[in-house]
Amino acid sequence: MNTKRKIRLIIPATVIVLLIVSGFAMVKRGITLSPGYPGEGDVFQSGVRWEPFTQPLPIPVSKEPTAPFEFQCSLPVFDGQQPAKFYEVRTRKGTAEIVPGFQTEIWGYDGIYPGSLLKSRHNEPAIIRFYNDLSETMTIPHLHGGHQTAQSDGVPTVDHQMIPPGEFRDFCYPNVAPIEPSTRKQEMSDYPSTLWYHDHAHAPGSPKGVTGRNVYHGLAGFHLTRDELEETLIRDGVLPSDSFDIPLAIQDRALDTQGQLIYNPEAVNYDGVLGDIPVVNGKAQPYLEVERRKYRFRILNGSTARFIQLKLTAGEFIQIGQDSWLLGEAVTPSASDETGTRTGEIRLTPAERADVVIDFRNAPDEMFLQNILYQENGRKPDEVVEPGTPLIKFVVKGAPVENDATIEIGTPLRPHVRIMPEEIIRTRHFKFERNNGQWAINGRFYDHDRVEANPMVGTAERWILETAGGWAHPIHIHLEAHQIQSFQNREMDPQERFKKDTVRLQPGETAEIFIKARTFPGKFVFHCHNNEHEDFAMMFRWDVVEEEGLLEAKTVDKAQIAPGEPPLPSIGWSSPGAAAAGHGAHH
Repeated sequence: MNTKRKIRLIIPATVIVLLIVSGFAMVKRGITLSPGYPGEGDVFQSGVRWEPFTQPLPIPVSKEPTAPFEFQCSLPVFDGQQPAKFYEVRTRKGTAEIVPGFQTEIWGYDGIYPGSLLKSRHNEPAIIRFYNDLSETMTIPHLHGGHQTAQSDGVPTVDHQMIPPGEFRDFCYPNVAPIEPSTRKQEMSDYPSTLWYHDHAHAPGSPKGVTGRNVYHGLAGFHLTRDELEETLIRDGVLPSDSFDIPLAIQDRALDTQGQLIYNPEAVNYDGVLGDIPVVNGKAQPYLEVERRKYRFRILNGSTARFIQLKLTAGEFIQIGQDSWLLGEAVTPSASDETGTRTGEIRLTPAERADVVIDFRNAPDEMFLQNILYQENGRKPDEVVEPGTPLIKFVVKGAPVENDATIEIGTPLRPHVRIMPEEIIRTRHFKFERNNGQWAINGRFYDHDRVEANPMVGTAERWILETAGGWAHPIHIHLEAHQIQSFQNREMDPQERFKKDTVRLQPGETAEIFIKARTFPGKFVFHCHNNEHEDFAMMFRWDVVEEEGLLEAKTVDKAQIAPGEPPLPSIGWSSPGAAAAGHGAHH
């Protein structure tokens, strides 16, 4: 979209609101398309009509565990470990009514979009058998923000994780915090809260991955985890209870005239695929009826390339978490870029999350969560435009609830332990750039056999992350949280001062981060989370090695407490004979 046109949107109850298109189109005109090609700018234009705010927001329902089975992944054993819970998740086709009146074919975990909601507790392992019932693609699930062995991380650097059609693989998630070498104990300040899982397919030896295609077709879902600290905050009434805790996956999609997904990264030179339909939990612009009380929303930007900037039409955000972790204290968020800082708003790149509380006690009867960030191609977001595109309509009902959750700005949440400068033993520099029509880091493309960084387990490093050209890149590092120290061209927002798993790099930006590699030696990756950039081929392998000076990790399936200590005991492979006929995990 090269222009920002003012249009009128007819909202139910005959309320007419003047809006500005800011990257998503709001009204469809029944245009005829050549499916797979963008219209205005590089935003793929849909050929369907819909009336906004006529579909209720779907609220994900927790998946129930299955009976234990003989699993084929290694599970490290930790002090206090509880019996594991077992799950089976089938990656298969399904249909979703994204836009009213159209049945869209999707690929979903258990055939639903978004995928099944998984919930775990601290020290209670989750062992998940992922089946690939899709004939069109290989798959590999990645638990984004999780702390687990490389064998179960869902990375293309480790053999035998990719799941061919008709087969399955088992993934062991221990649900532990990183082991701090100095104490030999779990560092609970780093225990996560809001994880998500998504496909990460990139076959070894292939010049292109298919993560973007698989995620765009629906392969993503939430995995929430909780420890005693968070349970106490809920039990004591500081945070809203489970009934008022709602995950929100915000995405953009484009549908052809038959209501089917349009995905063609080649049409935009792998710059990033942008759709014109704003989708939340699988529905285009849904509504949610809420009581006059505080609600917790775990917001995920699940788009493949679109940046968003969130603003409420009434009230304010109380931000309690960023990416995977609770903050040290509740803050008023802000959204900063090279032009300045906007208080009370939240900018999210693809893969970033914001855990927020919204207080509806004094809200008007109708209010909206809107995106005010205009973006016309995968290069970068453009400017803030108001009023924005409404994503969800909140219908507020009833009288204010007494004795509601007590959370407010400044409420302590999870203690934060900083990585100190004296812990840093090495500095590494990574430059994210365009090279010969592909996406490169330090001038090189992804090679699953080449190790680009090899810190020793238990040590901390300084990484300098730099963008080149007029491109923005969200950089995600597997295995560990990182702590941002500074940006060259913008202020750090309050919510960025704790822990992150994805750092937002604006064009021409340089960020300094501290990262400590703990617990699991192995082969991991870091990459741009614009999925099309990652696929072609802005991704590097980094190994956490057992001893200083090793080029690469010796293992992918063990845990280690401290340098020089032997690995913790682990449960070995189960018998391949336990695999179901025709679905064997061939290790």
